[in-house]
Amino acid sequence: MSNSEFDAAVAAATGDSVATIRRRGFSILTRGPVELEPDDLRPPQIIDWDCADANQFARFIDDLID
Repeated sequence: MSNSEFDAAVAAATGDSVATIRRRGFSILTRGPVELEPDDLRPPQIIDWDCADANQFARFIDDLID
């Protein structure tokens, strides 16, 4: 599958334009995922903005998820 075909398939699946998919940088993996050791795993780096205190400012994400 070429990159153009891949972009078109992702665009069809998501409903976005091919230009948007190209801009977001989707690509085909050429090898399998790397298995991580348990010591390499970290908690997810996400924030639920609906639950975060809007008046709290933090430099690092870990400061927000205490």
